[in-house]
Amino acid sequence: MNIAPNKKILVIDDDGVTRGLVKVTLEKAGYKVATYKNGKEGVSAFKKEPFDLVITDISMPVINGIDAIVLMRKENPTIPIVAMSGVERSLSFLKMADYFTADATIQKPFEPKTLVSTVKKALKAG
Repeated sequence: MNIAPNKKILVIDDDGVTRGLVKVTLEKAGYKVATYKNGKEGVSAFKKEPFDLVITDISMPVINGIDAIVLMRKENPTIPIVAMSGVERSLSFLKMADYFTADATIQKPFEPKTLVSTVKKALKAG
């Protein structure tokens, strides 16, 4: 069963390389992807257009991923959200993301197939 067609994903990450890798990986899997470089831009886009899933980095300038999750949950409590982190304390950050209702977490660096399978699981759960 192909779950990708017509699914639009919002990706928020301050690291351009990661943002690009996520975009290319998910587009190859058949998803439509919009990317933003910080939580403020991502949350603003989230409020303006519908998305089927959000992937957000936790450690970012302007609005961090935890605050972005909280703001997006206020707008849409059922949107599937995947939190990712690559900082040294990433396991602590990812546990915090779980607490703030992320549906899934992924630690950077990750394999493209791990990203795609995490997205598929989050979409099915949502």
